[in-house]
Amino acid sequence: MSGVLRLLVARTPTFILLTAALSVAGAPVPAWAAAKTAIEIVPGAKSISPEENAMTADPARGSQHGTILVDESVRDESTGTETNLFRHVRAKIFSNEGRRLGDIEIDHVRDRGLLKKWWGFTLLPDGTVLETKQSDLKEQELASSRGRAYVALKTSLPGIVPGSVIDYGYVLQEPGFYSTTRVDIQREAPVKLFRCRWVPYIGATASFGLLHTEGLSVTMTRDQRSVLVTGADLPAVLDEPYMPPDSESRASALFYYRRSGSKPKDFWDLEAQRLIRRATTFTKEKPIAQAMLSIKFPAGADLMTKLRAAYDWASVTLRNTTRRTAEEAEAVRADDKEKPEAWKTAQDILAAGEGSARDLDFLFFGLARALGAEAFPVLAADRTDHYFNPGFLSIEQFDWTLVAVKAKGDPDDKLVFVDLGSGLPFGEIPWWLAGSRAFLASAEGHRVVTLPVSDPRKNVSETHVKISFNLDEGTSPFTTVTDNKVQRGLSARWRLRGLGPEERAKELENYCGASGDIEVSKAQAPNLEDATADYHLKCEGSRMNSNFHRDLGGYHFGFMGPWVEETPRFTSPTRTQNVVFSYPRIDHLILDVEAPPGFVPSGAQTPPTVESAFGRYALLISVTPEGYHVERLYALTAVAVLVKDYDPLRQFFEEVARADATSLGFKRAPGP
Repeated sequence: MSGVLRLLVARTPTFILLTAALSVAGAPVPAWAAAKTAIEIVPGAKSISPEENAMTADPARGSQHGTILVDESVRDESTGTETNLFRHVRAKIFSNEGRRLGDIEIDHVRDRGLLKKWWGFTLLPDGTVLETKQSDLKEQELASSRGRAYVALKTSLPGIVPGSVIDYGYVLQEPGFYSTTRVDIQREAPVKLFRCRWVPYIGATASFGLLHTEGLSVTMTRDQRSVLVTGADLPAVLDEPYMPPDSESRASALFYYRRSGSKPKDFWDLEAQRLIRRATTFTKEKPIAQAMLSIKFPAGADLMTKLRAAYDWASVTLRNTTRRTAEEAEAVRADDKEKPEAWKTAQDILAAGEGSARDLDFLFFGLARALGAEAFPVLAADRTDHYFNPGFLSIEQFDWTLVAVKAKGDPDDKLVFVDLGSGLPFGEIPWWLAGSRAFLASAEGHRVVTLPVSDPRKNVSETHVKISFNLDEGTSPFTTVTDNKVQRGLSARWRLRGLGPEERAKELENYCGASGDIEVSKAQAPNLEDATADYHLKCEGSRMNSNFHRDLGGYHFGFMGPWVEETPRFTSPTRTQNVVFSYPRIDHLILDVEAPPGFVPSGAQTPPTVESAFGRYALLISVTPEGYHVERLYALTAVAVLVKDYDPLRQFFEEVARADATSLGFKRAPGP
């Protein structure tokens, strides 16, 4: 694994298994004296203290907008039947932008969460106290799943001005308890004092740990009943473009329950054996053998060619029920004979012609073994949200199932990772999994493997654009046709498939650049119903304010538009977080601009080619009898870039931006 890709590997936290009194199910609760981890959550003072009044902004510490004076909470799950969350936050505001610290959001599940207590107030510099009532909290639905609505209670504390102190808190009660909870220790502003106490359910095996606290004043104290995390003078984590996810860019505490008190290796080996048993049971020999008879293998094909043929056959033969189009999902809901969601064997999948994403991966696992390959189930995490951490002993951190295959006896660097049902070709996996570590299961135990990043030469976007000018209306009509390969357009394609017809049409217009200045008359993405097809986008429209009129003596026109995905812009001269991109890629723009009647090209200077360790850029401009022919080639070859390499990365994109600002000139045609 290269040094760059190591950026996508989570640092291993320190995890501590609590004492036997906490982990033995059914153990009686002793009559403790006051626990050394106990803290009390109460409202702050309703006046600004002299110390708070003396505080001023310190941009060097990230407190130019505000400072969090206290962030403290208690999560009490001790009964096992309910969770009581006690929270208190107090902050000093230094600027108008700092007012966002008074934007409050309390997430919970509708009809399950109960807000038992609330307070919120703003202390103005003149001593005025502005109260916020519980009735001022307004509910907003965030998402719904399996009949549950996930909502947030939102409000903004009133009257916040520079120099104010805000204070709010609440007690939220919910039934049961969460199997895993991550609590951020760092915030978008510096934190003067952080305290978080966890009181786990005594009847389950509880574990906890700290992540990304290196160099910070963070300590952990525990007793027989609970654990207390304390932090002091914690720096802010500023939002930076293309930074790692929150879980990997700021200090946090992780609290979770697990099945046993096994050591890490034993835990993961056991999970590997369970996964292998599940996959093997799923792929019965007879239905797999019958499926093999339907696959046409090229004569004299080697193992990898046969595996590719089996993968291609299954991709076009079987539907992925996890990734239905909105129309397919609606048809299933209307069908009284809807099939059950969970299949138990390969025979069910083959008979129905469809299965979930995991079902399809397990099926390919069986096909690969029948062809004589070594095949392994693989569990992976979505790296846009978090990274797989072997020190976190829970399979809940995984979001995706894959299959790894190789010839018997080959080393692991010959492994080929596939995701049947993703619509991607053999040997490709979704970009949000690639570049990070994953969990591979074998009969002998587990292995931690690195998922390879896709080759940029496969992730190609080719866009053909034709632009003309209507001098009477001052507009510039255009047509675009974009062909995207492999990872290019994968996310957009999946999103479009999941939208209903009206929403899809609107989203397509957005993809074509619909805005106040651009009017889109046609927006199409053909073959969305084919899960294995590449993503194609066809657009027709007009830029409404080109301001090119007959009475002008000359005109300059920028070739950039919605047909070019904006390249990253890094405006800050410094950087604290590593840079993480989605995937390496190549974008090829082929643009023809037609000169309007009475005008001819006045010429344009081709900028120099830009070369760097992170990519390449070239812009070719030529004058044609009709106007201009422009070709733009942009290659991004990096996935993750270390902070130490930020300056040359920033310089690369600055040079790209300067080249993209090249304009095409027109002048009046010679003649009477």
